[in-house]
Amino acid sequence: MRTSIQTSGTLDIEEKLLARRNRFELLKLLSELEMLDRDILVMKLIQGYSHEEIAVHLGLFKYSVENRIVSTLKRWDVT
Repeated sequence: MRTSIQTSGTLDIEEKLLARRNRFELLKLLSELEMLDRDILVMKLIQGYSHEEIAVHLGLFKYSVENRIVSTLKRWDVT
């Protein structure tokens, strides 16, 4: 039976590659959205704004922001 030993350096490299792949996948998904949905998701996922902050900044109702986020995440099949 063969066992695999991973050093912390190997794990660091794998984690970095996974993080990079995830960033590229997120950027690809974001690029396919309408501008408003993309802005909302960037503000939420990357910048960490609350739904209310996004609504105020973009001149929308809070429930509109929430609906757009939920709708996009369903299309991405992550809910």
